[in-house]
Parts: sequence; C-alpha cells; structure tokens
Amino acid sequence: MNTSHVLKGAFLLSVAALVTKLLSAVYRIPFQNLAGDLGFYVYQQVYPFFGMMTILALYGFPVVLSRQIAEKKAQGKDEEVNELLSYTFLGLSILSIMICVLFLVFAPQLAFFIGDESLTSVIQLVGFGFLFLPILSVFRGAGQGINQMTPTALSQVSEQFVRVVAILVLTYVLASQGYDAYVIGEGAIYASLLGSAVGCVFLLMLANKKEMRFYTHFSFKKFYRHQAVFLKQSLFICLNSLILLLFQVVDVLTVVRSLQATPMSDVAIYTAKGVYDRGQPLIQLGTILITAIALAVVPLLSNALASKRYKDARRYRDVMMRLTILLGGGATIGLFLLMDSINAMLFTNQAGTDVLRVFVLSIFPCSIYLAGAAIIQGYGRIHIPVYAIIAGIGTKIVGNVLFITFIKSTMGAALSNVLAFSVMMGIVLYSVKKIDQRLFVQKQSYVMLLVVLFSMGVLVFGIQVGMNQLLSLPNQRSVHAIQAFTLAGIGAGYVGVAVLFTHIFTLREWASAPKLGALRKQVIQKFINK
Repeated sequence: MNTSHVLKGAFLLSVAALVTKLLSAVYRIPFQNLAGDLGFYVYQQVYPFFGMMTILALYGFPVVLSRQIAEKKAQGKDEEVNELLSYTFLGLSILSIMICVLFLVFAPQLAFFIGDESLTSVIQLVGFGFLFLPILSVFRGAGQGINQMTPTALSQVSEQFVRVVAILVLTYVLASQGYDAYVIGEGAIYASLLGSAVGCVFLLMLANKKEMRFYTHFSFKKFYRHQAVFLKQSLFICLNSLILLLFQVVDVLTVVRSLQATPMSDVAIYTAKGVYDRGQPLIQLGTILITAIALAVVPLLSNALASKRYKDARRYRDVMMRLTILLGGGATIGLFLLMDSINAMLFTNQAGTDVLRVFVLSIFPCSIYLAGAAIIQGYGRIHIPVYAIIAGIGTKIVGNVLFITFIKSTMGAALSNVLAFSVMMGIVLYSVKKIDQRLFVQKQSYVMLLVVLFSMGVLVFGIQVGMNQLLSLPNQRSVHAIQAFTLAGIGAGYVGVAVLFTHIFTLREWASAPKLGALRKQVIQKFINK
C-alpha cells in the first residue's frame, strides 16, 4: 500500500477529529446563551449518553473493525472480510436495539434516580440515537480498513456540523416562542438525531459498494466469539475518548440527587447544575490541543520503539510532556485568573464563577493524564490507562457524594473532578517512570517551564488587578470580553516570547522542526541587532 496515501488518510481523519471536537466544545456556549442555565441543565443531563454513542461510532467500533479488515486483506482472505462485516453489523444491530429498548422502558426509573422525573421523555429520545450505531460504525470501519478515509471524515464533519446548526436554530425558535427548558432539551436531541441521520446518508452515498458485501452463511459460535473480542477491544480503544463523558455521567447520576439532601428547591438545584455545566466546554477546549499533540507524537514514539531507537522514543515523549505542561498549565492558569471576565463574556453573567474557577483546575491533571495515557499506549501497555480510568471514576463517584453532601453546593463536584483527574495523572506518571526508568529527561527545561508559567500568572494577575482598580471598569459583557481577550493575549504573548528565548526546548528539538527553528533564529537575531 502506498505510504503517502496512508499518511494522507491518517492526516485527513486527524483533521476531521479535531474539527469535530472543536465544534462539540464551542456550540454549547451559544446554546447556553439561548436556552439559559435551566435549558442547558436539561441538555447536559442527557447529552453524555448520546455522546457515548457518537464516540463509540467514531473511535471505538470503526477502529477495531478497520484493523481486522486490513489484516484479512493483507492475508488475501476476502471471504473472511465479508464475514467480519456481516457479524459486526448484525451484532451492533442487536446491541443498538437492546440499548434503545432499555432507554424507552427504563427512562422513568433513570429520571427518578437522577432526581428529575421531567427528564423522562428527553431520555427516551436519546435511545433512538443508538439505532444509527450499526451503519455509522460498520461503514466507517469498512472504509478505513481499505484506507478510504474520505467517507469517514466527511460523515464525521457533516454529522457534527448539521447537529450543531440544527441544535442552535431549533433552540432559538423554541426559546423565542417561550417553550420551557424540557421542550428545548427535546428539540436539541431531535437535532442530534438529524445529525446522525445525515452522517449515515453520507456514508451510504460514498461507500465502496464492491467492498460492502455481506456474508450469507451464519455460525452462532463464530458470531459469539467475534462479538466478545470485538466489543472488548472497542471499549479498550475508545476509553480515553470517553473519559470526559464518563465523568459527566457520574455528575448526571449524583449531583442533583446529592443536592436534594440540602434545603435548596428543585429549580435552584437544576439551575445550579446548569451553571456548573458551563465548565464542560471549557475543559474540552482546554484539552483539544493535547489531543492534537498526541495524534502527532504517538506515531513517532511507536515507530521509534519498533525500530529500537530508544533514545529517540524517550526524547519524543519528553517533548510531548513539556508541550502538555506548557499548554495545559497555561490554559489552567489563564482560565483560573480570568474566570470572572470569561464567565460573563461566554455565558452572559458571573453566576457560579467560584465553582467554575475550581472546575477548570481539572484541565491541568486531565491534560497530563491524556498525554501520559497516549505515551503508555505508544509503549504497548494499553491496560494501564484502563486502571487509571477505573480509579478516577471511583474517586469521582465517592468525591461527588461526600463533597456535595458536606459543602452543600456544586463546588463539591468541581473539587471531586480535580481530585479524580489528579489520581489518574499520578497513576500514568508513575507508570511512565516505571516503564522508561526516568520520568523527566530534560530536567532544566522543566524548571524553566515552571518558572515561565508562574511568572506569566503573576504578570496577568498584576495587570488584571491594576485594570480593575485604576480604570473602574463597568460590569458589561462587552467590557469583560475586551478584558479577557487583552489579558489572554498578554499571557499568550509572554509565554510565546519565553519559549523562543529560553531553553524550554533544546536546540536539537528546534532543529527537528526546521521552519519553526528558522523562525526562532530570525526573531532572536533581530532582537540582538536592535
């Protein structure tokens, strides 16, 4: 197979994945503005279940199926490819119907367990989303298995684009006509179903009809064996992509119910949960670049290990870790310091600022976990992130129940988020050190990196205090936006200059990116000449 064709296909999927993640994070901000905190609460109470379906249909089932097809194709076993397609489609069809029925039948019980029985009809709608799972998964996997990435990329982007546009348009119409939060939530799920339907249409139109041949003979023994392995591998592969959604599911099941033990009214509880959920798009935006780094670095790490170039492998993972600390740390510090302005700028008011300030502290340990998990998978130890996720979810559940009950506010959920991601971060960092004997390679670079982040925080905080005291800024959304962008620009500019003029990255590392290295040299020379 042509290597350049494979690389182009991988790059296309990577770009589609990043565009999809960006859309997924960004659209929730205007949605909250249109639907209000109560409407946002309703949507966020059911979205994680729908989101799990989309993740499985993107990063779980298609990836495993494509690998199995590629292996069979390489061995010339075309008949077994047809068998794979048939068994996978049948198995996912049975699974999706079962899940749909479970949502339809047990929605009242789930809504009662969550603590809001008015969610029943919205939860039932989510079940229908799983009916799209077989087509989305099998047709994507079949295309990727023969290295035809365009159908997957187009279906992925079109599905998310239509979903986002439909959600915002329908929410605007329903909100402007005075419908309540639950009707708006139903509208958002209908829009999501439309997006999935469009994704299926694109796949059916672009599919390679010659390759999509199904097997007519059936063996129950083979079918059962295939499904057991297929489902297990799919869940292992996409667990990291599911982690933010799994944490949201824990919040869905515990936050409202825990708050109902306090004197707060139900409406106040639901609104508080909606305000707390403002942090979800922020943490997604804060970790998107980490995902991009992982997509770029992990293949280099895996190739270096396969070629027994262990020093190069160590260098790649060390660069990835420094980039992660730089971006994750910078995002965390910036959002923490500027949350007053960012909350008002993005979400119309400053409700829950203290809770959100603590919530965004999750970005740093979450970023380190994601980078560490990607590194560990590059070393072939795919089971370790699973242990970390189990420990993290357990910590999140216990933390939510204890902290919310004790503090009597969503601050407890925010604190448990930070604690859970910190536990996961600790597990992967310990594992990286155990695998490679050394955790930090360029220790001086890490010290300089911490100095730069700390000084950036001091600089931004000092300017922020000065602006607030000297200028007496009015409490208007536009003013908060100007302040947030100005201070964020100063912080980002300071870090950018520091990266160029300090030794956060070595000369060899700059040389490995010739264009960036040349740009750095030009900037330094101009500065010296002045």
